Amino acid sequence: MKSTLPLNFVKIAACIVVVVGMGATAFASCGDSLSALAAGAAAVVNHSHPMQQHSRSSSTSSVNSSIVGLWHIEFSVGDQTIQEAYQLWNVGGTEVHNPNVDPRTGNVCLGVWKRTGSAGNYKLAHRVWNYDASGNFLGTINLSETLTLGHGGTTHSGSFTLDFYDPSGVFLFEVAGNVTAERISVE
Repeated sequence: MKSTLPLNFVKIAACIVVVVGMGATAFASCGDSLSALAAGAAAVVNHSHPMQQHSRSSSTSSVNSSIVGLWHIEFSVGDQTIQEAYQLWNVGGTEVHNPNVDPRTGNVCLGVWKRTGSAGNYKLAHRVWNYDASGNFLGTINLSETLTLGHGGTTHSGSFTLDFYDPSGVFLFEVAGNVTAERISVE
């Protein structure tokens, strides 16, 4: 007769992993990454922290006339990069944004996009709940991007705005800057 002890142990361990994982992400928010983006912009505006430019690589071996795909994107205010991220633009009009911030605070954001006007022009929108490190609701953040696909489809550029609202929906402030990106391709 086989013992069910190892199987029960595996079930209990799996439940513990799920509970601990849910607890660890309970206070994470995409808003933290956008708050970090705004903090980076404030540092540039106030000249209190020098920022480093990050290098990028790209592949120019194919022509692509669609925004759909994986991108390495940089947000800048003036000539200073304040954040970089990977963005995945999906066929169905959704987008996944993975900024280079501490993943414990929630570093994956979701957005929607649409093509506007002539070919190669796009708009992106994120609507994010914003929390502090203690789990207190601070309001919402709206990230908007207006982009134009570059020649050959290996780059895009444009502008972004971050609009911050308090918990009752009252506008607080805006951060604006530029976006540049290079397509990530299989080499």
